[in-house]
Amino acid sequence: MTDYLLVHGAGQGAWSWGPVWGHLTAPEEHPPLLHKRRRANRVHPLDLPGHGSDASGDTGAVRLEECVQAITKAVEREQLKDLVIVGHGFAGSLVVQAAKELPEPPKRVVLVAGIIPAAQRPLISACPARTRTAFRLFSTLSSMSRQECRYPKPAISSLLCNGMDSMEVVQLTGFFGPLPTRVLKSRYPVEDSTLPCPVTYVVLTEDRIIPPDSQLRIAQRFEGVETLEIESCHQVMARRPEELAEVLLRYA
Repeated sequence: MTDYLLVHGAGQGAWSWGPVWGHLTAPEEHPPLLHKRRRANRVHPLDLPGHGSDASGDTGAVRLEECVQAITKAVEREQLKDLVIVGHGFAGSLVVQAAKELPEPPKRVVLVAGIIPAAQRPLISACPARTRTAFRLFSTLSSMSRQECRYPKPAISSLLCNGMDSMEVVQLTGFFGPLPTRVLKSRYPVEDSTLPCPVTYVVLTEDRIIPPDSQLRIAQRFEGVETLEIESCHQVMARRPEELAEVLLRYA
């Protein structure tokens, strides 16, 4: 049976996968159906260094290499087999690099609105100009005030969670943590998009962090990529968790 490693985006944590985890691990219907639904085996949401439960340190100083190592070590530590690695947002860059470094290639890599720059370009360069400008402004102001750089609340509601119920957004806002500014400014070291496993790219058609056309351009770099669409904002795990879980279960 298939194991899943779920890797969150910038400023988030394993918590962001909660609703999707629930759909992936929900018990089968009772009484049993004649048609047995495909099931996940183990589902492991990962907290990257400086995020989620590990956010007590300086998130802004976390290095890209640390994040990639956290992914490869989680695969080894949890002894994940027949593995599907899922990367959301900026984690797309991390899981692509990790997939190349794993001793045993994963069964599949799934990129959910994966933000992946060209080789030797900063991770943030894959975003549209307005996102890059806002990031530079917020990171500069945070540095001047000696505070951690975080998503402003208006950015969470209008860019990450657009289209979601206002009360759902309020409940999510407090969970967002500091941004890994050093990682976002790091140059992407992967020279090509050739992976030792199949790739699925999930395009989020209402995403304002990275527009659908930009997502499609990134997806097309991977030879033989399977492209799927979900009508959702960037925070698809909260807005369309069941639909995303069903996509992932295609590979169980």
